[in-house]
Amino acid sequence: MLLTMSHGKGNKVHLFIDGEYRITTTERVWYDSPFSDNTEIDEQEWIQFCDTINFEKMYERALGLLELRDHSQREILNKLVTKFGMDKKEQARLVLDKLAENGLLDDEHFARVYAEELIRKKHVSPRGLRAALSAKGVERSIIDIVLEDVSPDPVEQINALLDTKFRNVNLLDEKECDKVITFLYRQRFVLNDIKTVIGERQKQLRIDLLEKM
Repeated sequence: MLLTMSHGKGNKVHLFIDGEYRITTTERVWYDSPFSDNTEIDEQEWIQFCDTINFEKMYERALGLLELRDHSQREILNKLVTKFGMDKKEQARLVLDKLAENGLLDDEHFARVYAEELIRKKHVSPRGLRAALSAKGVERSIIDIVLEDVSPDPVEQINALLDTKFRNVNLLDEKECDKVITFLYRQRFVLNDIKTVIGERQKQLRIDLLEKM
């Protein structure tokens, strides 16, 4: 088979086999390869070269994702498979290994950053936080380690939600109060904590009303 190339836009290099376009790579990958324009190449060499090209494409894609925000390993794997196809899953796993070796992909670091963000912005419950980390593909052993350090106080989180998301809700209105309780319960707060906090709020509201009379 005859391997030929042509320069594309920017640093792109288009590769052809026997005059038929096959794949595009970068100048760096091309010039780092043992091949040159008008080179005879066999099927096995071509397959291996394509694997190298695809690996570099996936690696660059993963770097781009990590530049936007931290990701878990499962998130990166799923996005690479979505972009490049299920048949590239094993190669995508090799990309994850390289990222981890280079210190660019660390599930414990991701879990800590993500947990702190959910606590600060979403006021999640401890059980809700565990579920959120699990949904991102973080292993249970890592979740246990992280939650030992950053587990939120459920009472503080409920109060924070009442002060923000439900600040205009009248907790003395039975129907409105029931909606708040249902929401909090679905967010995996313990029912006893919910009733305790809301009970204290209702008590204070009644005191405030009496003082205004």
